Amino acid sequence: MQSVGGYWNPGSVSALAALGGSLVGALVSAVSTWMTQQHQDRRDFLAKKISQREQLYSDFISESAKVMVDAAGHTFQDPGKLIPTYALLSRIRLSSPSKVVESAERIITRILDTYSQPNLTPAEIGSKVGNGDDPLRDFSQICRCDLESLWRSL
Repeated sequence: MQSVGGYWNPGSVSALAALGGSLVGALVSAVSTWMTQQHQDRRDFLAKKISQREQLYSDFISESAKVMVDAAGHTFQDPGKLIPTYALLSRIRLSSPSKVVESAERIITRILDTYSQPNLTPAEIGSKVGNGDDPLRDFSQICRCDLESLWRSL
């Protein structure tokens, strides 16, 4: 860089400005790409988390419904029937908020209580269902709120 009479050479100033502009442009581009990738990674992670929880909650609901119907019509003779439900509960404990865990625990308690009550006839079971007695409703609503909060955080 040469100066002419105490001032910078106009060619040098132009070259320095072009070099500075290129550096700033490259830096902004790199930072923008990095931020976009970070955001996309977070969205992908949350979408996968939502999908896994939906599947877990769905599996728990299906398994609990089967065991609940069995409990209404039979006495508690095969503890092995509860193994899938307890396994799902343990998986829920790993990844879900405490409200979901507490609700799932209440369902299992209700299942155990149902086993200890007198067996219901198919007509009595149908009558309970017709009267809106849905032991899984609370759990389903709490799970929906959990999943909606995850969707909002995307």
